[in-house]
Amino acid sequence: MSAIAQKYQMSVVSGGRPVLPRGGKSVCTVTHDGQALVVPFSNQLRVYSLETRQCIKTVKFANSAVLSQIFPAARVADIVMGDATGAVTGPAAEKLLTLFTDLGHAIVLNYKGKLTETPAVHAIPVDTKLGERVEKVFVSGESLRVLIAGANDYKLAQLAFNTDKVVLTEPVVFPGAMLTAWSGDEQVFAALCRDPAAGNQKQVRVQSVHSSAISTAIPLEKVIPNATTAPNTSSKNARFVSALAIDNSGTQLALGFASGVITIVNVADLQSRLLKWHIDAVLALAFTDDGAYLLSGGWEKVMLFWQLASNTQQFLPRLNGIVVDIQPRGKYYTLALQLAENESSADYQIVVLNAADLTSRVQISGPMPVFNDQTRSAAQPVSALKSNTQINISKKKHRRKLVKATRQDFTTIIEQNPQTKQLYIPHMSALQTFDFYKNEQSALQFMTDGMNNAMGKVRDELNIRDPEIKNIKVTRDGNWLVSYEVEYPPEDLMSSGDLCHVLKFWTRQEDQSQWTLRTKVLNPHGKGTPITNIMVAPVSVANGGAGCITADNNGGMKYWAFDTAEKNWCLKKLLIPNFTNYSNSVSLAWSRDGSLIFHGFDDKLQIIDFDNFKQVSVPGSPDDSDVSMPGEFTVDSEIQAVKLVGEKNLVIATKTTLSVIDLLLGKITRGFDLYPYVNGMYKNSHLDRLISCDEKNEKLALVINEQVADTADYKAHILVFNGDLSKVLDRFTHDEYISWIGWNHDTDFIFVDIQSRFGVVGTTVNTEMVDDSNREDVMEGILDGAAAAAETSGETAHSSSESYLEKLRELSRKKNGVANTTVANGAAANGTQDEDAMDIEQEIIAGNHKDDHGINMNSFSNMFENIQNVPMETLFDSVMKALS
Repeated sequence: MSAIAQKYQMSVVSGGRPVLPRGGKSVCTVTHDGQALVVPFSNQLRVYSLETRQCIKTVKFANSAVLSQIFPAARVADIVMGDATGAVTGPAAEKLLTLFTDLGHAIVLNYKGKLTETPAVHAIPVDTKLGERVEKVFVSGESLRVLIAGANDYKLAQLAFNTDKVVLTEPVVFPGAMLTAWSGDEQVFAALCRDPAAGNQKQVRVQSVHSSAISTAIPLEKVIPNATTAPNTSSKNARFVSALAIDNSGTQLALGFASGVITIVNVADLQSRLLKWHIDAVLALAFTDDGAYLLSGGWEKVMLFWQLASNTQQFLPRLNGIVVDIQPRGKYYTLALQLAENESSADYQIVVLNAADLTSRVQISGPMPVFNDQTRSAAQPVSALKSNTQINISKKKHRRKLVKATRQDFTTIIEQNPQTKQLYIPHMSALQTFDFYKNEQSALQFMTDGMNNAMGKVRDELNIRDPEIKNIKVTRDGNWLVSYEVEYPPEDLMSSGDLCHVLKFWTRQEDQSQWTLRTKVLNPHGKGTPITNIMVAPVSVANGGAGCITADNNGGMKYWAFDTAEKNWCLKKLLIPNFTNYSNSVSLAWSRDGSLIFHGFDDKLQIIDFDNFKQVSVPGSPDDSDVSMPGEFTVDSEIQAVKLVGEKNLVIATKTTLSVIDLLLGKITRGFDLYPYVNGMYKNSHLDRLISCDEKNEKLALVINEQVADTADYKAHILVFNGDLSKVLDRFTHDEYISWIGWNHDTDFIFVDIQSRFGVVGTTVNTEMVDDSNREDVMEGILDGAAAAAETSGETAHSSSESYLEKLRELSRKKNGVANTTVANGAAANGTQDEDAMDIEQEIIAGNHKDDHGINMNSFSNMFENIQNVPMETLFDSVMKALS
C-alpha cells in the first residue's frame, strides 16, 4: 500500500524540556558506575554518557501505559539509583532506579532495559487536595526520609515501604518554611521559616536528616548585614534571602540575598562574614564536599569559587544562561542555567563540568521555541534590578490571569531544512538548530549583535533589549537562510520608537554547523517599515530556489535573489505599495512553476504575475472563455493564511472562514465556518503557523486549539483534509496547546506544543522515534554474554565466540521449529546438534537460510516509503524486524 493511501497516525515522539522542580533545583543523578547522568525531561528520562557526551538511553513515558497515566499530570521530584523500596538488592539493583513524583508516586524502573515490563508503582500518602507535594527523598543506607511541602509548612518524615502499604512516621514539621536547602551528602537540612511563636519572625533551622545530632534555630535578624547596627537603613533587598546552602558537617551556613551579598554564618557561635561580588540577586549556592569552597551564581552568568580560608575568588564566566542551581557531585559540578531572555516560557540548560579543570562534559537542553504570549510555565528568577520582575512573584496570580484570558496566542515560528530535516528555532537573538530524529540540540548560534552574545547583563543593562529574530526561512535547496530581525534603541529617549529592521542572508557549507552571514540589508522596505512576511522561491525560480519575496505592512513587495555575477544577494524586482491603509495581516503563496504570486493583504487577495510583478487577470473556465476572473478578490474579513494545494486549489483562511478557490473556475468552491473556534484567538497572520500543506500528496493539516473551561489548560484538534477540502481524511486530539505545525517535505506533518514536545501526524512510523533508543543496551547484552561465558570456561576469547554462536543458535531455533523441538526434547546427541546448528549458522551468514515466513519482493516495501528521513541504524532495525 502506498504512503498516500495509508491511514494517518499521531504520536508524540521527541522534544520536551529538562525538569527543574523545587524552585529551579536540578534533580539529575549520576549512575552507580559514575559514567552516566540521568536527566528527567517533562515527557521522558534520558541517560547521557559523561565520556562520549551522547544520549545512550531514552525512556519515554508515553511508551508505558502506567507511566502515561502518571505523566504529565505529575512531575519528577527526585531520582534515587537502585530500588529504594528494598524489593530488589545486590547487583540486580544496579539496573534499577526509583522515580519519585511530586504527587507521591514511587516508580521502580529498569532504566537499562526496554519498557516491556510493567513498572512497580507505590503510593506515598500525601494529601494533594491540601496542596502537599513531595519535594525530596533522602537516602542513608536503608533509611529513607521524605521532604513534603505543604500549603503553609514543610515536614520531614521517615519513609517505609511495607508489603501492603507505604508508611510515613516521625514527622519533623517546619512551620512557615519558605526556602529549603540540604548538604551535598544529603545528611543536613536547612530551612528558612517564619516562627509563629515569635510573631512570625524569620529564622533559619538547621536539622540532621537521619538523626537528632544537629538541631538548631538561628534568628535571621542576627545574620542580616547591618540589621543589628543600623536596622532602619537596611533595604528590602538586603533582607530578602534568595538562596541558601549548608555544608556537609552542618557547621557553615551560607545565605544569599537579593542585594547580591552572601553571608557565611558559623552555626556554633553565629559569627558571620560577608562576601561581596554579585550586583543582583544570588540565585545558587553550594559548598564543596570538604567545605573549603563556596560556589555561587546568579544573573551575571558567572560561577564564582570562593576560597573560604583566604576570601579569594575564582571565576567561570560567559555561561549561556543565568545560574539558578549548582550541585557538586563528586568529580563533577552540575549547573542548571536558565535562558531568561525568553520570557514566554522557562528554558533550562543542564551543564556538567569536570571539577578538576572545569571543562564541559555535557550540555543538555530541549527545544526552546519562543511563544507569542507567556505560557503557564513562564517563571523569571528573582531580580532586584530587572524592571519586569518582582521579588515576590506569584505563580497563582499568573495562572488566574491565564484562566480569565480567553484570547491567548501561544503560537511560535519554526522552520525545517528540506534537505537535512533539521529544525531551526529562533530564540530571541539566537538560532537553535534541533535534530528532530536524534532529539537533541545540534547548535545554538547568535545571529544578532547584542550584549548577551558576549557577556551577561548587569544593573541597568538588564532593561536593554537585544535585537530579536522575528522570522526565518530556508531555501528549497537548504543552502541559504533568510532572517529578519528588529533592533531596539535604548528606552527613555526621543528615538526610542525608531526601530531598525534588518534583513540578513546566510549561507552554510555541508561540513559546517554554523551559518555564515553573506548579505545584510538595513531597513529593506524603508525606514521604520517592518517586514510582515517572507516567502522563499520554488525550485523552478532563481537557479534552484535561491530567491525570496519580502512583504511589508502597506502592500509593498520586493524580490531578492542571489546574483552569481555579484556573488551577493541583490534586489531584483519590487512592487510599490498601493494601499492607503496599513495592516499586519499579510500572507504569501507561490505557484510551483513560479509564474504567479498570491498576495493576501488585509481582506484582499491579489494575483501577481512574477515576470512583470504586476496584478493580472486569469482566464475563466473553458465553457465561458469570454469571462475572465479578476486578479483581486475581496473576502469577508482579514486574511490570515494563503496556501496553494496542488496546481489549482488555493486555500484562504480568514478570521471567520476557511475557503477554497478553484483557480481554473475562478470562484470559491467550498468553505467552512471557523468563527466559533478561532475568533480572536490568534494575532494577525499567526493562524498561518497552524496550517500546513503537504505539497507532494496535496493534503492540508489544520490545528484548532481549545481552552478547557475554567482552567489554564488547553487541548488541540488536528484535522487532515484532502486537496479541495471536500473530505476530512483524519482527525486527532492532543492533550496540550499546539503552537506550530509544518510539513516535513515528505509524507508527515510535525507539530510542537507549549511544553516543547514534538509530535508527528503521518503515514510512516519511525521505530527510532516511537521506541526507546537503547544504544547502551545493545553493547551491554554483548558484553554480558561474553562475561558470562568467560566465567564458565575461563577463556575470554573463546567464551566470546561461544556467546556469539549461542545467539545464532537461538535465532536458528526460532526460525526452525524442528531444530527447536529436537533441542527441547534432548533427542539429538551433542555432536549432531552442534553440526546442525553450525550448518544453519553458515546458511544464515551466507544469506541462504529460508524459514516459514518466506521473503518475497513485498517484504521490505513499507520501509522504503520514508527512506529519506530514516537514519542507517533505523533502517537496519527495520530490516531485522522484517526478517524476524
